[in-house]
Amino acid sequence: MTRENNWGREMRLSVLSEEDIEKIDKATVRILRETGVAVYERQSLDILEKHGASVDRNSSIARIPEKLLRESLERAPKKFALSSRDRSKSVKLGFGESYFTNSLQGVKVLDHMTGEIRPSLLSDVATFARVVDFLDIVSFFGVTVVANDVPGEFHYLKELESAVKNTAKHVSHGCHGTNMAKGFVRIGQVIAGGDEELRNAPVVSGLGCPVCPLQFDKANTEAMVEFAKAGIPYDVLSMAMAGASSPISPAGTLVMINAEVLAGTTICELFNPGCPIIYGSVASIMDMRTGVMALGAPERPVINSCVAEVARHYGIPSLVGGISTDGKLPGEQVMMEKVMTGLPPLLAGSDIVFGLGLLCSGIAYSVEQLVIDSEVAGALARIKNSLKVDSESIALEAIEKAGPGGSFLGMRHTLERLRKDVWMPQLIDRNVYDNWLKLGAKDMKDKAKEKTIHILEEHEVKPLEKEQEQEIRKILQECSRLR
Repeated sequence: MTRENNWGREMRLSVLSEEDIEKIDKATVRILRETGVAVYERQSLDILEKHGASVDRNSSIARIPEKLLRESLERAPKKFALSSRDRSKSVKLGFGESYFTNSLQGVKVLDHMTGEIRPSLLSDVATFARVVDFLDIVSFFGVTVVANDVPGEFHYLKELESAVKNTAKHVSHGCHGTNMAKGFVRIGQVIAGGDEELRNAPVVSGLGCPVCPLQFDKANTEAMVEFAKAGIPYDVLSMAMAGASSPISPAGTLVMINAEVLAGTTICELFNPGCPIIYGSVASIMDMRTGVMALGAPERPVINSCVAEVARHYGIPSLVGGISTDGKLPGEQVMMEKVMTGLPPLLAGSDIVFGLGLLCSGIAYSVEQLVIDSEVAGALARIKNSLKVDSESIALEAIEKAGPGGSFLGMRHTLERLRKDVWMPQLIDRNVYDNWLKLGAKDMKDKAKEKTIHILEEHEVKPLEKEQEQEIRKILQECSRLR
């Protein structure tokens, strides 16, 4: 299956029929209306009850009627932008294009200098942000790792500060609690130039995961409410784990994901009608032998390809996990799983595929792997953007000129279309064996390390204005006293 995009003819994968999606929608409506969701945050329970949900205060369960759900989905924008400090790098969602971003919120890193896995630090946030700023295929930055050297919930704001200093691209991050989320929004307003400016051109966005199955915890939900009030995009990111926190069947897990995302969408739209929502899923299966959430499992791209289709049914831009792995170090397993999990959801039309830089089932992250994954993403994007058929690409004149036994190597048609029609890898080696030996016999990891060091030594990030840095420093000082 193909479709047209700006490049030409695009390869497209379709898993679900319209009848399948209707069944998932019908089951979701029933779950939200009869089983309900547990919401452990008072403002959200209050506003749900005010608008027609049945709320049991003893259990904190809200049962959402279909009418309220449909009205909320109608309010969610079908198209919006993730703006950037560098406006040329803003991302437009809902227009049929697909983007890549790195995975986020790991607690360890594979140190690119020592080769050891260690707890992640605040300095690592800056490292990942600078590399993302350099890599064209990575469209925006999700704060990759947790600053274990910053105590309490304050780490969210220190990570955000480090991120916006070290990339001019859009920054997405999670947060906990009302006070920290308000600080987060204020930092976004400083960078954007004010409250309305942030709403109109959101340079930062928020994300949070419901607690599967069907729960919205207090800290995440407080932050979600503040982000919604501020009008910045919010990614409701389901972490359903098939066989543990969701049904083991892919269809049952889809219903669980859908119920959680649509409940979160309803809450956000009640606080601020028109709040931009991203339909998010990092769902996969539980490995029944280890208990690990298997991010490199073949079931994962099946689930998340379907998520992209369901999100498109509602007209909400999607973000799904892919280019992911359970492998510990860059190598054969990692590459196999990253291609396997990345290509199907991309072909299914997900607006955003994220997972770049991820290792160890999402526990550890590697800046070298991020560089390698940018190469993977470039190749996958080339597969998706298949071909364009017109008089120029058919090349009838060039074929006639070459004739039987001729060559196209030196033709103007070849030279003019070389970089357009042929993807040029940076790390993959295509030399003959003897030349590869002469060039140092380097593998992909060797080249990725060299490129990483070069980026960190040479790449210059567009700096924040001095006044912005001062304002952000004041916000951090105020919020540090609220910990």
